Parts: sequence; C-alpha cells; structure tokens
Amino acid sequence: MVRGGCGIALGVFGWVVALLAGQALFNALLYPLVDAHDYQRSWGGPTLVGAWLVHAAVAVPVVVAALGVLRGTVAADRAHERLVSVGRRPAWPILLSAVVAVGSALLLNAWLHQL
Repeated sequence: MVRGGCGIALGVFGWVVALLAGQALFNALLYPLVDAHDYQRSWGGPTLVGAWLVHAAVAVPVVVAALGVLRGTVAADRAHERLVSVGRRPAWPILLSAVVAVGSALLLNAWLHQL
C-alpha cells in the first residue's frame, strides 16, 4: 500500500511537471497565435519577433529542466522499487513522496491562480 501511494504521488508530480512544461513549450512555439495582443507591454516587445524570441528563450530552459526533473522522478521510483523487491523498506521514498505530493499541490494551485 505504501509503495502504491509513493507511486501515485510521484506520478501526479510527473503529470504536473509535464503539464507546465507542455504549456511553456506550446506558448513558445505558437506565441503569435496564443498571445496575439499588444506587444508594447509584452516581454521582448514592442515587436512580435522580439516577444516571440524572449518567450522561446525562457521556455527552452524550462522544458530542459522539466525533462531533468522527470528523469529524476523516474530514477527515484525505480530505486524504491529495487529496494522493496529485495525486502528492504526504506523511509526516504515515503518522505520524498510526501514532499513531492505537497509540492505538486502547491505548484498546481499557484499555476491555476495565475491564470
């Protein structure tokens, strides 16, 4: 049961990270279609090209960091699975999953409130 709870917490965290990275990538690639308004007050404005480049320059590191976070999440889940399969019940995955679950809720809440 604990293994399942840890897996669910890490899975939800992975989905939240993927959602935010996907939105950043979508906004960067399709900026003129997504945010077609006054570029005077936009990052990189006053031109469309400047705003588009700045949004892409911010999104690329965000997506790269998200891929690294997802890779680390998978590594943590596999390490926990290996330890459980040999009969050990380590405490760190439970603590990590609790922190990740709270972090996921806070991150998703912050993202929803910025809309």
